[in-house]
Amino acid sequence: MSAVDDAQSRSKWIIIYLVAVLFLSWVYTAFTFLRPERIKQFGLIMLIPGAVALVLNFFRYRSVSRVFSPLTRKIPARSLLFSIFYPLTFIAFCALVATISDLAKIDSSKFTDLLPRIFSIYTLLFLLKLFGEEYGWRGFLLQELTFLKGPKVAAALVGLIWAIWHGPVVYGLATFFHVEHPVRLCLIQMGAVFVFSFPFAHSYLQGGSIIPPMLFHFLWNIYNPAVLGDIYRNDSGLMKGPIWLINGEGLFGVLFGLLFVAWFLRRPRTMGSIQ
Repeated sequence: MSAVDDAQSRSKWIIIYLVAVLFLSWVYTAFTFLRPERIKQFGLIMLIPGAVALVLNFFRYRSVSRVFSPLTRKIPARSLLFSIFYPLTFIAFCALVATISDLAKIDSSKFTDLLPRIFSIYTLLFLLKLFGEEYGWRGFLLQELTFLKGPKVAAALVGLIWAIWHGPVVYGLATFFHVEHPVRLCLIQMGAVFVFSFPFAHSYLQGGSIIPPMLFHFLWNIYNPAVLGDIYRNDSGLMKGPIWLINGEGLFGVLFGLLFVAWFLRRPRTMGSIQ
């Protein structure tokens, strides 16, 4: 296959993927939020990006080993270390700034929430959902766009699409939980998702394995709400303050996350070896 034919083929699969994921996700969002008793099921939307990507890759490759290569590639140690260090440091920095600026106070009753439930069926289901997002957004979409546009443009495009995908869910949850200014919250959270697409891309592109970004996502989804509050449910964490402002997916997340974006865009080499 020539380079032109390969690019056209990749572009076709990307378009099919985006149409399918956004359509199915928005339909599921409507299904969930039209009936209050279904609200607890909203997290299953995380499975859709990966499910669509798996189906498309089976049609493309007809090879189990090729389909699951984002799970079986060698994992660089630097990628694993980054995926642990970055989210935990970022959350701690947001908490420190919130404390120093007197925007939030420490709620000592929430210290027990810092102990993750890592040995439970909840964790297994959680990891399955994380696989759904990371196989779809990084293992499929980011990889395909990187070959077409390069890692920097690819990370930005994935961030834009990822943010658009989050929008209806965040707005629906903000409305359901009676959060003040749901549109403001939705726009800020979408901005944070766009910004965080870059460290997630860095985590993946160092070796082409989705294990590091899954680890990144796992730590983020546990400790960001536990420390800085659950922005989706408007529930304070260890730091008691305005969640829309101090949260890692709030205004702090957007502002401080731009520092990494600037580094990522200025870095001459942003991609490892992905076969």
